[in-house]
Parts: sequence; structure tokens; C-alpha cells
Amino acid sequence: MELEQFVDQLIAERGIDSEDPEVRAQVKADLMERVEDRIQALILANLPEDQLEAFDEKLSNGSDEDVQEYLQATIPDFDGKVANELLLFRATYTS
Repeated sequence: MELEQFVDQLIAERGIDSEDPEVRAQVKADLMERVEDRIQALILANLPEDQLEAFDEKLSNGSDEDVQEYLQATIPDFDGKVANELLLFRATYTS
């Protein structure tokens, strides 16, 4: 699931879907930023220090797919860690 779909689902779960389109757009932008911040923090917490420069290079010059493949190869169980972080975020946001 892409992050945008995840955020759309959270918005629907909270019943904000029926709100004013401007309000919904602002909520979506805020949630996207918060989710991305959580994932970035997860990456930095789990990426070996000696890989930071290579990661920065991938971010600057690689495609999104290249970055994803790099993280999956560098951080053990990367997809599972991201999924867990999203579940924690959902639990916090919907409680």
C-alpha cells in the first residue's frame, strides 16, 4: 500500500472524508508529513552509520525504486519495520 492510500484510509476511518475539501486537503497534507517523518526517523534509527553517505547518494540521484531497494537490502526486515510503524501511527491517530 502506498503512503497516500494509507493516509486516505485513515481520513476515511476518522470520518473526515465528508468534511470541506479544503479541510480534508489540509488534514491529508499534515498526515502525509507526519507519516513521512516517522518513516524517516525509522530509517535513520536503523541505517548503519557507515551507510549514511551511500543512502544520501541514493536519495539525491536514485529513483524512488532505487531508494526502496537499497533500504530493503541494507536494513533487515525493512518492510516489516515500516508496516509496524504504520500500524503504530494508525493506532495513535485513530484512538
